[in-house]
Amino acid sequence: MTARRFAVAAALAATTAAVVAAPGSASAHTLDNSTVEIELTEDGMSGSVSLSVTALDQAFDAAHRSDVLSDEAYAAQVIAYLDEHLVVTGGDDTVWTEHYTDPERRSVEGIETIDLDITFDVVSGDPTAFTIDYDAIIEAVPAHSAVLVVVDATNRASTPGVFTGDDTSITVGEGTPTAGVADMIGHGFHHVLDGADHLLFLLTLLLPAPLIAADRRWRRGSGLVRSIRSVAHVVTAFTVGHSLTLAATTLGWITVPSALVEVLIAISVAVSALHAIRPLARRGEPMIAAAFGLVHGMAFAGILTDLGLDGATSLITLFAFNIGIELAQLAAIACIFPSLALMAGRRTYTTVRLVGAAMALVAASGWIVERIGLAANPFTPVEEALIAHPWSVVGCVAVLAVTIRLFDHRSVGAAADGSSSGPVSDSSDPTLGLTTRRSPLAAARLEG
Repeated sequence: MTARRFAVAAALAATTAAVVAAPGSASAHTLDNSTVEIELTEDGMSGSVSLSVTALDQAFDAAHRSDVLSDEAYAAQVIAYLDEHLVVTGGDDTVWTEHYTDPERRSVEGIETIDLDITFDVVSGDPTAFTIDYDAIIEAVPAHSAVLVVVDATNRASTPGVFTGDDTSITVGEGTPTAGVADMIGHGFHHVLDGADHLLFLLTLLLPAPLIAADRRWRRGSGLVRSIRSVAHVVTAFTVGHSLTLAATTLGWITVPSALVEVLIAISVAVSALHAIRPLARRGEPMIAAAFGLVHGMAFAGILTDLGLDGATSLITLFAFNIGIELAQLAAIACIFPSLALMAGRRTYTTVRLVGAAMALVAASGWIVERIGLAANPFTPVEEALIAHPWSVVGCVAVLAVTIRLFDHRSVGAAADGSSSGPVSDSSDPTLGLTTRRSPLAAARLEG
């Protein structure tokens, strides 16, 4: 093996090993956080609380966790715990007593939650002006957070804020309905970055972005400007697709079972991987992004539903959440695409593209098997390691790109004058010491 090939192979192997073997646990998925929903009427107040069971167990000792206690005993313990860590105070500093009923255990996107209804004794003062002090789970896990959702008497939902380790008190009253816009942007941002399936779908579509389809094969594109234009088309198509169904689903105009949506998202990753291996259609990336963007939008809407913002959410909240999604996908593209563009002009990129697509196809298979209920996903530990260390992934891909650029001097589809858009591929034959010229069809076959 030549030094050049050894260096490239070593970089590829090191990249894979580094991102898979990185220690630590995954970042908290959006649904791991809690939701406190308050419903206001002209003369009273009620609500509900939704808590991740996994997060709750971190606040309890080993003898009082969900896998030890019965459902009834665990629910009673959660009620007693909330009674200590959720306090509502009226405008006249009177504490409003809360009563918890109907505890229910359920599973959303594989995350088990316990939900409880609350009623409050509004003993005095204005029932629409109050302060909530909440540190359930947060007192044991400072990184945990809880979204506060308020639904007023006109059925309009808003997010006055998020309870965090730095701020466990939120005042609700005049002028507070839009105070949580920044928080909703953050929720949209982190949901995408913490969701491996959403990210993998988008990034897999980027693998062929620097290339063009010719005779159902991939070959080198015509330069950086065209590559950036291709990425813009993919991003725009995905944005239009998911924005339409995010709004329609959140506002209650369409309803699709979440289990079906999750399976379709896994299938979308598989389709994008197959397209990266061999073009399914000429310029098919925007079509795939738009079509499956509709599916991903329904999944994004599921997050707002679990925050209690379905059907009654304000347009400001919906817009803020969508802005967070867009910022997240732009951040992911900005971190990865430069490395792909740097590698795209080298023959080794064919291997990178095929390996990346194969990994995406394997991940999609694991999700499909799990989401249709056949078996547990065997690749979950790898997924968690990658999501837990995003900068390691970005860094390793960048190192791989630089290594390929430095050591692999064999260009793909380069013209005789050295431009990137010419029809001829140059290749040196190390055995004969001669430079050979390949036709466009031969170059396309080599790249495909």
